[in-house]
Amino acid sequence: MTQKRCVKSADIAAVEAPAGQPLVSVGIPTFNRPDGLRRTLQLICSQTYKNLEILVSDNASPGPETGELVRQFAAADRRIAYFRQSSNIGPIGNFRFVLSKASGDYFMWAADDDEWDARFIETCLAAAAPSCSVMTRFNTILRASKTSEENPVPRLSPDAPLSENVEKFFSNMQPSLFYGLHHRRSVLFTLKGKYFDFYDCYVVLRIILESGFRTIDDVLYGAGVDTPKREIKRADATSKHLSVWPFFRHSAVALARCPRLSVRQRVRLTLKLMQLVRSLRSHHASKTA
Repeated sequence: MTQKRCVKSADIAAVEAPAGQPLVSVGIPTFNRPDGLRRTLQLICSQTYKNLEILVSDNASPGPETGELVRQFAAADRRIAYFRQSSNIGPIGNFRFVLSKASGDYFMWAADDDEWDARFIETCLAAAAPSCSVMTRFNTILRASKTSEENPVPRLSPDAPLSENVEKFFSNMQPSLFYGLHHRRSVLFTLKGKYFDFYDCYVVLRIILESGFRTIDDVLYGAGVDTPKREIKRADATSKHLSVWPFFRHSAVALARCPRLSVRQRVRLTLKLMQLVRSLRSHHASKTA
């Protein structure tokens, strides 16, 4: 059973947003990384776009540090709500929890190891009309070596043909697009169903097919890596290998059900998906060999 604690400041006036600005919910799932969480809260609270709902879900971290940290921030910022799980519900459960608590028109996940330029939300929101998700270009921040790497991001636009957007994504399948700004209703499907390897890529594909996705050239996001080497996170932590079949099956179904694609486009894109999956399987097999 999930125990909920909601902490908000009653003494500090809320940050006033101009009338008509939509509410953006920021979901921060966290577990036992108070230093990273501190950085994330500082960067999210400092966003130039002010009409935010900041939802922190602590996945039963041991010790009091996480709770004490969030209470310190909440004492100065009424936009923060804190939830503590009574037992660990797993990473995907925690990601789903913050979305389930969101009430904004727009939503974004914010990991406790990532970084954002102060203009990230404002810039994404300005490009989100009429209903598409938005993500900026980004760097990978390798903190152990104190270096960063720029990442190629597919050029996606709701103004381009849908089949062209899907092909571009398959040619440069960037999972971190998952951390863009979304219309909340467009990601509610993630609250149900099984989690599998490459699930974040499947979510991005669904968004492209159903509500559209836009990428913009400004580099306003940093994907943080705290470990000495990049780690592959598997859906099944006990498995030594990534499974590509569930990703292929769910993605193929999404393509087949998309009414905005012609039969010929669905067939062509499914063949490209098959090529992509073979490439993924070969690439990750060589990594674990």
